Amino acid sequence: MGVEGCKLKWPNDVYHNQKKLAGILVELSGQAGDAANLIIGVGVNVAMPENVEGIDQPWTSLNEIANGQTNLRNELVKTLTQKLCSSIELYETQGLKPFLDTWHKYDNFIGQNIKLIMGNREVHGVCRGIDASGALLLETDAGIEQYVGGEISVRAAD
Repeated sequence: MGVEGCKLKWPNDVYHNQKKLAGILVELSGQAGDAANLIIGVGVNVAMPENVEGIDQPWTSLNEIANGQTNLRNELVKTLTQKLCSSIELYETQGLKPFLDTWHKYDNFIGQNIKLIMGNREVHGVCRGIDASGALLLETDAGIEQYVGGEISVRAAD
């Protein structure tokens, strides 16, 4: 769609000019080595209400980015569906590897000081992108550590 300024925030957010635009949730079920069921949900801030109490981070919306363009939502659904289908096919045969360069190109925090919030625990370090398994790589005084799944919130370091 040619929207400039979009970045990815591990593990599942899309940002535009440092403000959250969308989130992606993936649920996978099945047995190892057998057929799997995949559910992908994409939530896009199309138009935000006037009362946005409770949102604890900067956000933006498609309407704000589009400057009043009409039909952008339909174009987004069409493009997203096409790209998602082709990406799933590629992932099935090659895994995450073909996507790593693109992720690193659009990684919102790569090379920056960040903090990971896990409950009441915080870990500070430099974001080094993701590895072939999708784990977040965080460089600390102890070296580069991998973080996967669970309840981990990534924020810019204070």
